[in-house]
Amino acid sequence: MRTRIFREGGPYGVKKTGPDQYTMSISIPSDEDGRTARECPNDDCSPGYFKVKGGTGIKGQEIAFCPYCRHEAEPGDFTTKEQVRYAKDLVLQEAHEGIEGMLKDALGLGPSRKKTIGGGLLSIEMSLKPGQKPVIHRPFEEKIRRDVVCPRCGLDHSVYGLATWCADCGEDIFLTHVESELSVIRTMLGDVERRMETLGVRVAAKDMENCLEDTVSIFEAVLKTLVRRYKRKNGTPVEEIDRLFKKIGNSFQNIVRSVDVFENDVGMKLFDSLSEETVDALARVFEKRHPITHNLGIVDKKYIEKARSSEREGREVLISIREVHQAIDLSLAIFSSLHKRMFSVIRS
Repeated sequence: MRTRIFREGGPYGVKKTGPDQYTMSISIPSDEDGRTARECPNDDCSPGYFKVKGGTGIKGQEIAFCPYCRHEAEPGDFTTKEQVRYAKDLVLQEAHEGIEGMLKDALGLGPSRKKTIGGGLLSIEMSLKPGQKPVIHRPFEEKIRRDVVCPRCGLDHSVYGLATWCADCGEDIFLTHVESELSVIRTMLGDVERRMETLGVRVAAKDMENCLEDTVSIFEAVLKTLVRRYKRKNGTPVEEIDRLFKKIGNSFQNIVRSVDVFENDVGMKLFDSLSEETVDALARVFEKRHPITHNLGIVDKKYIEKARSSEREGREVLISIREVHQAIDLSLAIFSSLHKRMFSVIRS
């Protein structure tokens, strides 16, 4: 007679470890690229969700890290809520089969799940109709396509936006994340000529406009991330940081205003080694974002005044592949310099 809800062994390696305790091993499925979802156990962390690729990074790792807040814990503590739900569903399914078996044994039912008691004029028939087994759904995993390989330990992982830390070795790989984002724009720029031949000049022009907009957006996002982290590192209260960012607004979309913010609110120079001529050239390229974003790419008086451009009002703003590449190169140089000056110690 079966007296236990769970049979030992089986596909999940069930073992009885106490009067009413069992252990079992459940494998969490990975996505089509072999990546497994992870979630930071720190409730205050946002976004907290990332993925790691099995077989990469540190082997036999004892401590893992959140790539966003650097919370450290045992690797098993980074399971997602969906993975916990999936494991519980599997346990319920096993328990469902065990309880059914116990009832069959207790009632003396055969393979047909039926039993007849008595005979002749009076007989009773018992039958067991099992309930529907729990349906097992794979853990829901979000699609995130920001992949990066840690240059220090080799962990291949995916994150949302710009993360800072490696989930395996815990090292600061912020610039690796930034370079990965900018490499996407370089790839798009490399395809402009082909798209011009196959899809026309207008499509190619929009591609270059999008590449410039994305470059400015990354510039803004990186500066915001660096400033926020720098202020936290120096003990600035969260409320004060929030007030600062309300004041900053979209200043980091503009080179001149970015310089002012760093000098007045951060207390350092934004550019430590670039010539005035180079900074001026970068500022003029960034100003081209204004007509692209606000005027369908058509030159207006505001753009001509700010960019000190000789382009004619009413014409389309001129963008070249070369100047977007230069803007990317200069942005990377600025990020690298700032990161080094703000965070001389890797862990902060």
